[in-house]
Amino acid sequence: MEFGILTLATPNDYRKAIGLALSARVSNPGVPLAVACSAKVGELLKPYFDHVILEDSSLRGFEHKVHLDRYSPFQNTFFFDSDVLLFKDLGPITDSWGQQAYTAIGGYMSDGFSSFGLDRQRVLAKIGKEKLAVIDGAGHAFFTKPACQEVFDLARHITEKHAEYAGDIPYADEDVMDIVMTILNLVPAPGDGFFSRYLTAVPGTLQMDATAAKCRMIANYSGLPIEPCMMHFASNEAPFPYAKQLYKLFKQSGVSTEGLYSEAFIDFYTMEILWPLKAKLKRVLKMVGIRVGK
Repeated sequence: MEFGILTLATPNDYRKAIGLALSARVSNPGVPLAVACSAKVGELLKPYFDHVILEDSSLRGFEHKVHLDRYSPFQNTFFFDSDVLLFKDLGPITDSWGQQAYTAIGGYMSDGFSSFGLDRQRVLAKIGKEKLAVIDGAGHAFFTKPACQEVFDLARHITEKHAEYAGDIPYADEDVMDIVMTILNLVPAPGDGFFSRYLTAVPGTLQMDATAAKCRMIANYSGLPIEPCMMHFASNEAPFPYAKQLYKLFKQSGVSTEGLYSEAFIDFYTMEILWPLKAKLKRVLKMVGIRVGK
């Protein structure tokens, strides 16, 4: 098959994957959808996806993302995290992005640290480059077969040698793909209003209705109106507005809405209370000379 959308799903986020699928049916009718997941989750997702691919049970967490080429049944694939909603036709984007084997929106940096602790200067010195392609937190990627095999093969190699490349930090696929894109001279895609997060909008300007493929806002980085293709609700961001969109999509398609707002409250508690408390505790323990694990 020439073009399709792929996501990953777990027992904890499969309802988010349903939301992504339903938003894609509205904004990109006729585009086939695939999900990689366990057999148990696959039974829950069969009604909403055209292809359910059994995940590799030997992989954990982010490692699945360096195997997307093996999971995808499509020649040209748009991958999205499950916590994404789509609002516009992806066709024009695939036409403009299809000149590279792999890409995602991003830019370049030559210093600093990633969200997971990747020391950019250190890795640049190791791979002999002056600037690092950075696609951190993108929640999406576009890749084409068979050209992408070199990309994912290198990503799997760096995953195996993660400590050698990245040091003693937690594993993150986005760090790996930053390194891969830099080594292979793959250029990050320009933003051009494609990507958004809830906090991208100037407060009070967001108009969003996934059931009508509508998303408009004034972007806080430019002060200009945009109509993004996607919104990524990363790291439990804006749990209640996100739950509202899921509720409307589920209602529209006759899917049970039970527990959506309870799950949103758990996400809110995790992001606004639990994580800050853990971070504060870690700082206090560090001050008194007690080292805690990462």
